[in-house]
Amino acid sequence: MEIALVDGVRMLPSPGAQGSCQACGAAMTAKCGEHNVWHWAHKGRRVCDPWWENEGEWHRAWKRSFPEDYHEVVQHDIIGEKHIADVKLPSGLVIELQHSAMSPEEMRSREVFYGKMVWIVDAEPFRKNLHIFYPLPDPAAPFASDLSFISPLPEWRDHQRRNDTGFGPLMFFRRSERVEGTNMQQLHFGPEIAEHFPATYRGHHMYLWMRPRDVWYQTSKPTYLDLGNDIVAKLGPYGPWEDTIMCLKLMPKETLVRELLSV
Repeated sequence: MEIALVDGVRMLPSPGAQGSCQACGAAMTAKCGEHNVWHWAHKGRRVCDPWWENEGEWHRAWKRSFPEDYHEVVQHDIIGEKHIADVKLPSGLVIELQHSAMSPEEMRSREVFYGKMVWIVDAEPFRKNLHIFYPLPDPAAPFASDLSFISPLPEWRDHQRRNDTGFGPLMFFRRSERVEGTNMQQLHFGPEIAEHFPATYRGHHMYLWMRPRDVWYQTSKPTYLDLGNDIVAKLGPYGPWEDTIMCLKLMPKETLVRELLSV
């Protein structure tokens, strides 16, 4: 853990320091070696919060994006259950930073416990399986409501990659052209909407996730994938339509941090 109580005051670890756990009150020792991230550890390898995962530099880098007072805030529910939120903002929003794999059961338990929260997920362990393709128009653009885009195919990963040059490679059907009782429909191509780029581009992209971590398709809270190089992607449906595709909305890390702090 990054924070422990020393004489009742929240403190970062320092060589030789002794403290107590914010959540359970047990004794903690500061671990300040040359190779691992400095942290507090329960004596005897005890872990009081089953949701806690060992932290590395990825966790700490994200925490440094927010004031220290917001780090590792103990949360209680009405029956006295306690957990340590990675980051809790003054607005009440909890930010959970997740590097390792997680079961759907734990994900749902954490969402119920924290309520108002978002996930930030380290995509580095599966980044090679995540292929980002063409830009999509802003789903809020009036013309976009008529467009039903075709999802990427696995074959695309070998010869098509992310580009930000326009909507030209897109393929789609028009919802307004559907006829009940038939599956026949005209296929349309990106050049029909090319004039709208870049004016209606807001960071949305098609993507293909091979062997995905399915838990992140089951969340009910906003979920952001940290792609590295200070770029994050919000994972979610492209729009409110029943036949919509999933997409990634790319943004700079600093933009996400600013948006979360403004909630």
